[in-house]
Parts: sequence; C-alpha cells; structure tokens
Amino acid sequence: MDNYERVKKFKAVFTAPPKAVPDGDVDVSGNGRWRIWQYAGTKIDAPILGNGDMLAAFAGPCAFPQFWVTSNDFWQMESNPNWVFFHDNDTAAVDPAVTIGGPRPVGRLVLSIPALEDATYHTEQDFANAVTEARYDCGAEGSFLLRSFVAATENVLILKLTSHMKHTVDVQAFFHFPDETGQGCDKGVDLSGVNEGDESLQGSVVGLMDGNPVQVQKSAHGVLFGYREFSDHVDVPVKAGFAGNFLKNNEKQSADICPSAERYTGQAARNSRCTDNDGTGPAIHMENGDTRYFVFALRTWNKVSRPMEMARSRAMWMTQQDIHELEGVHRAWWRSFWNTSGISLDDPLMEQRYDLSQYVMASVSRDPDYPPNILGICTFDRPAWNANYKINYNHQSAYLGLLASGHFAQADPHDAPYFAMMDIGREMSRRLLGHTGAYLPLGLGPKGMVSEALLLHMKSQAVHGATNMMLRYALTLDEDYGRKIYPYLQSLADFWEGDLVEKGGAYHIRDDSMHERVEKDVREHGESWDPVNSLGYLKTFFSFMPEISRDLGMDADRRQHWKEIAENLAPFPTGTLREIRDNPTLWAEADVPIEQLVPDKWMDAAVFYDEGRGGKWSYHFPGNIMQIYPAGAIGLGSDPALLQTAWNTVHVHALIEDSMAAYRQDHDTGADDLDNEKGSNDPHFRKAGAWNSTNLSCLFFPAAVRVGYDPEIIWRELRDRIVHRGLANGFIDRNPHGIENLSTVPNTIQEMMLLSHEGVIRVFRVWPKKSHPDAEFQNLWAFGAFQVSASLVHGEVSEILIRSHKGRKLVLENPWKGAVVSVLHVQTGIMEAISGEYLTVPTFSGEELKITRDI
Repeated sequence: MDNYERVKKFKAVFTAPPKAVPDGDVDVSGNGRWRIWQYAGTKIDAPILGNGDMLAAFAGPCAFPQFWVTSNDFWQMESNPNWVFFHDNDTAAVDPAVTIGGPRPVGRLVLSIPALEDATYHTEQDFANAVTEARYDCGAEGSFLLRSFVAATENVLILKLTSHMKHTVDVQAFFHFPDETGQGCDKGVDLSGVNEGDESLQGSVVGLMDGNPVQVQKSAHGVLFGYREFSDHVDVPVKAGFAGNFLKNNEKQSADICPSAERYTGQAARNSRCTDNDGTGPAIHMENGDTRYFVFALRTWNKVSRPMEMARSRAMWMTQQDIHELEGVHRAWWRSFWNTSGISLDDPLMEQRYDLSQYVMASVSRDPDYPPNILGICTFDRPAWNANYKINYNHQSAYLGLLASGHFAQADPHDAPYFAMMDIGREMSRRLLGHTGAYLPLGLGPKGMVSEALLLHMKSQAVHGATNMMLRYALTLDEDYGRKIYPYLQSLADFWEGDLVEKGGAYHIRDDSMHERVEKDVREHGESWDPVNSLGYLKTFFSFMPEISRDLGMDADRRQHWKEIAENLAPFPTGTLREIRDNPTLWAEADVPIEQLVPDKWMDAAVFYDEGRGGKWSYHFPGNIMQIYPAGAIGLGSDPALLQTAWNTVHVHALIEDSMAAYRQDHDTGADDLDNEKGSNDPHFRKAGAWNSTNLSCLFFPAAVRVGYDPEIIWRELRDRIVHRGLANGFIDRNPHGIENLSTVPNTIQEMMLLSHEGVIRVFRVWPKKSHPDAEFQNLWAFGAFQVSASLVHGEVSEILIRSHKGRKLVLENPWKGAVVSVLHVQTGIMEAISGEYLTVPTFSGEELKITRDI
C-alpha cells in the first residue's frame, strides 16, 4: 500500500469563509464568572497551513483573502512573578494567578481584491501535498484561483494567483497587526488597554497589560516588510520579522512599484514618527489567464540574528525557479511523512478524518523546543488560558495519535516544556511539600516560562506527561530517547517516593484531585485522597521504571523499591452509583438525580469512583477512565473483576450521556458546562459527558477500546461526532479546545486495529467487523519495538507482517481462534506451524515475520 497515493483521494472542503477567526466562537468565561477569560479567543474554524514552525490560518471574506501568520516560537515570554505559586484561583476575577504571557500572532497578510466582492467561495486542502486552493467564482465574470502552501522546509508562505476573469483584476497586498481592524476583520485586541471601551476591541484584557509590542511596518520597492517585537516586561525578548513580495512576471513587468513608506504602532509609536500607510502595499494588475506569485517570508530571533532584514532579503530575491525547487522539496517531505505508516478503511469519512487529523498535527508540530499551543495556532492576542501548555491532560493528549503511527518528529515537541521546568519544579516540591523531586504547575510555556502558576490541589500533571514518554519508549525501545527522558523520570520517582503516604500496608496519595479545586472547595469538603487517574499513572510508572533503568544500566539499587510501590499502591476507588447518589461531592452540574438517568440495575454495578476520598462522579468530566487510558493500567488481560468494573464505568458514562440528552430535550438543566446545550439546534449537541464531553472525549474513546467495549457502538459514536460536530479543519464545533481533539480519530482507530500495551499484540481485536469488515494498516508500532502491518478481509484477518527492531520475544494473540498458524521467518526462509491462544516467537533484531492462518 502506497500511503501517499492513498491519501491523495482525500481533501478538506470549505464551502464558506471562516467565521471564527480571529477570536474563536466559544465563551470560556462561564458566562462571565471568570472575568479574566471574557472575550478571550479559542480555537478557530479556518484552514490551517504550516511546517511545525511557521503557521498560517486562511480566512477573510472573498474581497479580502487573508492569512493569519505566526510561528510556534513567537510568545510574549512573561512568566508569573509569584514564585510562591497559587493553590487557589477564587480571586481570579481581579487578581489571577496567571500572567499575560502566551503565544501571539504576528499579524495578517491581506490581499485586497475588490473584483471578488460578490464571488462564491470554495476552498480545498490537499492533504497529500499540503496545498490549499481557494476558488472564487464570479459567475459570468469568470473565476479566480488562490493556491497556497507553507513550505515544509523553510518559513515561507507561497501564494499562486491565477485569474480567469474577463476584466482586469487589481490585487494589492497589505499587512495588519492583530490590534488593527478592517479589511475583513472586525475584532482586535488593544494590549495597552487605552481603548478597551471600544467595542471593536472587545478582546481587551481587564485592566492594563504590560509588555506593549513594538510594531513596525514598511514598504519599499514593491516589498512589504516589518516586524513585531515583545521586549519589555518579558523573560526573553522575541521578535518576528516578515516580508512579502509579488514576484516579477518575466513576460510582463508590473508597473506598480510602490513608494517607500513606514508605519509604526505600539511602543514604537511613542518614539517614532507615524506615516500613513494607505495605498503603499505592493500591487499588481492581472488580465485573463495571468498567473502571479506572492511570497511571504517569516523569520524570528530564535532562529536568526536579524529577522526583518533576512525575511526581506529572502522575499526580495526569490525567483520562480526558487519556488519550483522549494515546492519539490515540500512535496518530497510530505510524501515521506505519509509513507511512514497508514491505514485503509471501507468508510471514506473516517479515513478522511484520520488523514485530516494527522495532516494538521504535522502542520503545527515539529519544532522540538516550541510545541504548538492548546489552540493549535494563535490568531488572537487574548487567547483563552493564555493558550499555554495545559498539562492536566490537554497538552499531552494531542500527541497520542502520533506515536503508534511513528510520527516521532511531530511528537518530539511534547516533551520540551517538562524538561525546561525541572529547576522550578524542584523548587516547588521543596518549598510547598518539603521533599525532593519535581512538582509542576498546570500552565506551562516554552523555555521554563510559567504561564499559569496554578496547582488547584492537583499533583498528577507531571506524571501524566510521563505517560506519553513511557508510551513512546515502550513502542520503540530507543535507548537514545530513553536517556533523554530518564532524568525527568528520575525526578518524578523522587517526588512520589517522598509524597506517597504508607498506611495499612498500602501507598496512598494525599491532597491530589482529579478535578481542579479551589481552596474554598477544599475547606468545605476536605482534601482529596487516592484519585483513580493518579493511581493508574503511578501503577504504570513504577512498573515501568525498573524496566527502563535496566535497559539503560541505571539505578539498580532503586528497582526493588519501585516494584514494591507498584505492587502495593492503594486499590482503585470502587463502588456503586446507588452508594453515592446523596454524596455532597458528586459533581451536580445538572439538577437531575442520578437514578433518573441510570437504569436501576446499573445503579448497583461496580464502577470506578473519581477519588477514594472526595469527588465520586461527574456528569460531564469522565476522568475516572484515565487509569485505563492513557495510563494503561487496565486492559483486556487484566483481572476479570477489574476489567468488568472498567467496562461498567465506560458503559454507565455512555448511559448517562444518552439519558441526559433525552432529558434535555424537554428540560433546561441549567448546566452551561454541558457542551453548550443552547448553542445549536442539532439535537446531537444535547449529548455530553462521555463520547461528546468537551473535556476528555479524546481519551474516552480509546479507553472504551482498551476495555473491549462494543466496537460497533464506539464506531457509531465516533462517526456521529464527526458528522454532527466535526469542523472542516479537523477541530470540533462548540468545543473551545483545539489540537487535543486531533488525536481522537487516529488514536481510537489505531487502538482498535492494534493493541499491545500489556505486552501482547492483539490485531483487530476490538474492531466493528460486522459493519466494517474490510480494513488495513501498515507500519504501526507495538510495545517491544515491533512494527506491524495487517489486513482484514470480509471480517477475518488475512495476514500479519511484523518487523522486530530490537529482537524482543513476540507474543501475539491468535487472531484465528483455535487454528494452527504459519509463521514465515522471512530472512531465513524457515516456516513453522504453531497454535494456541497466544503465539510466542523469539526474534532477532531486524527480523521480519509473515504470519498467516495455516490452511
């Protein structure tokens, strides 16, 4: 299977200009309760382009096509100054434990094309080659094409304009900073606070903000260039320089060489003369059949010494030959990306969504030091949650779909914020808890920046991040990567060895909440003990540490203690819903008795509680599945009673979601946290709390796979979610979060195709064989450094191909129950027949196996 050729079949189609740019479309202030997040930006609905460093969002009405541009390293780098660190955010309305630090857009490149005012809009993104093409149809007047891509290997946006219009088309380029409205954008953010009463600048923060940007723009000799810089009240000065230029047409030189002009805003406006920039943008005239190129280069201080000058040089001297060469390299990069691994389905919608999710992650994530923010791309100066790396699940989740598929370059950025916070994390542990190890706040930035110094009585965030690292190492057994992550893992072992409370022969977790809790809530209800998610993380972590330490030849004297902790952690909190129906710490997000939502027999089924002491259940936040996934502490090979409890937990969440949706058809529950029940006429938006939770749905689906839940239901719910809520750019409608949702489809499908976290490879074990009997996957990674390919034909596994990268023993669950299996050792030509429920095959490094049913 040539995956690059397969991906060519699929595109993302946009039939109307984006509406949620630049500021998103979801209010995250709780109807004003958290005033700091009023008018904050969330995820967008625009086509996204990028190379993992330079990012662009394509938006604007037909007469003003525009690209919001930035880079992953362009942050306003202001850390929280409160080094005591906040436990409580009750006062967030006036004195938040957050900074203004966060990622920033550089601005927007606008093409003014008046002839397209009344055009119809149609845009398609070609995943295979990462090219976006917009078609503007003007009826009898003709059409206009705008083709664009961000080069895979250089921070350059390439635009190709082609006119099929009867009359001359005038095109002029402008650049606007994020606080400037007009030309297709009516929202801006006044960082100075001077104009915060202006309705057009409703993104303004409450009160004045420090760190006004220096914004300089110039135009000379047909080249538009300038920079945006944050250099006061920041930890690290940052600067992004840009330049845009219409390439000269070799056959017909443009007569529109613009005069030189300058414009300064922000800090520079106080020190420099302002010059009106109207009419100074580079301009061209296009006749029917003309094709012209516009290049836009972006450079930052983190990469080069003189960003504006270097961007200007590149834009000014680039030729069409340069563009053709750059596009050739671009296509080769994307071909290589797609041929790393792949899947083939008999459901085109699901296959398209899989590829779309991987395409967007490849576009936004590759810089190993600067991960994409929670929203994917920042187009607004007031992003919600400062658009930071929220490490109590949002940041980690986005990368999970990349690991089994082998896209490790895109997964690399996940780790950087944790490593950069080690010094502060050790200080926090010493200062707040009195012992060694690393303890991290919830909102991180790059390079050790503290964006939100909030703890909210949570301790699991650091070890939750380690689950991604452990998963990657278990899949690859890459010792270089193991040595890279080991110091961080050591610091977590130090932390938990010092923090766990030994009582009654078991290790307990004190004052750690599954949910974010403010001090007032803790005073009223007491500390949380033994959250089920943290117990799952630690079960996996302390079972993993002896293995990686042995591989690396480290800490032999600590292994026995780590095993002892893993074996003697407090049991997962378990009970029934009937036992907690009157519990005051039940999350009563909706005024509906739980027995009204759950059939009577399921009120007495064993389920996991959120916490041993504290909260027990949530209608909208299914966090009591995180020990299943991503922790991996429970699976199909678990003790049957434990597995049944896990299955029940998934099932009861699903029951409550369906019952709540039916109830909300006729009742206003008053639960504005339940996925915007008033936000859509589509009845699907009444569903919330499990498959469609605003938080954690990306983890709920693979958790359902891990416990063997009905695959037909999993598939149906996943497909319905896409049909009803999937935005064309890969994000989820009415969900304020961005890239975490990109993992849902790839991760769920990969888990359904290939399970291996228990050391046993299971192929198509939880797959909807009745409704989707034909499927294929290629080169997915399994625990033990195996790469696996397999196909399903008419509901039966056809063949399995396995490459052993480290020579570990292969354990395969027999996919042909009761049948004899033929194993061909490809390099040696040896064929053997084996049987049993589990097939055990010794391998050597680099060995390839072909496994089929013996006929």
